[in-house]
Amino acid sequence: EKIKKSIFPFYRSSKIKKIFSILNSKNKKQAMFVGGCVRKHILNEEIDDIDIATVLTPNEIIKTFQNSDVEVKKTGVEHGTLTLIFEGQKFEITTLRQDILTDGRHANIKFTENWDEDSKRRDFTINAIYLDQKGKFYDPQSGVKDLKDNKVQFIGDPDKRIKEDYLRILRFLRFSLQYGSFDINDNTKKAIKFNLNGITKLSKERIYGEL
Repeated sequence: EKIKKSIFPFYRSSKIKKIFSILNSKNKKQAMFVGGCVRKHILNEEIDDIDIATVLTPNEIIKTFQNSDVEVKKTGVEHGTLTLIFEGQKFEITTLRQDILTDGRHANIKFTENWDEDSKRRDFTINAIYLDQKGKFYDPQSGVKDLKDNKVQFIGDPDKRIKEDYLRILRFLRFSLQYGSFDINDNTKKAIKFNLNGITKLSKERIYGEL
């Protein structure tokens, strides 16, 4: 299986090639993979969900696929997220964005075409690794090194990241357990302890899903 994944990585599948041939028809860097599928690709793990980041706005994405056999669903359009369905496979695609204002649960966003700005608003360095359609990494937050070193680290100030979305406390613990990352720095420990009550602001469904 490891040999197979190294010779035939997920991004070489015919379905993904089709999606990216449409997305990047005008510019080779209009879309890249991000998140869990990139982490799992690096670690040679089974890939189930595929997330794509793009400079295209939701309306531009809809227009781009309107004459194709790819179905587009407005699953989270208010946050810049759509779902592409092609031959039974789902792809979640989200426009690059900046979080302008947050309340610990929801965020007011602004779309951007800047990959660095999009990476800065993500939670952990290991979730801000981008991968293009040819298998080349773009890693502005040094997430590849952290992933290989089994380190789960917030991007920037842990207190600020947590206050943006208190679910990140549970996500931090989940990823730490998953990757055996128990060497937690003091700033992160303090931020988690200080913001624990913020979890009460989250819906039971979000907490249950993370657990």
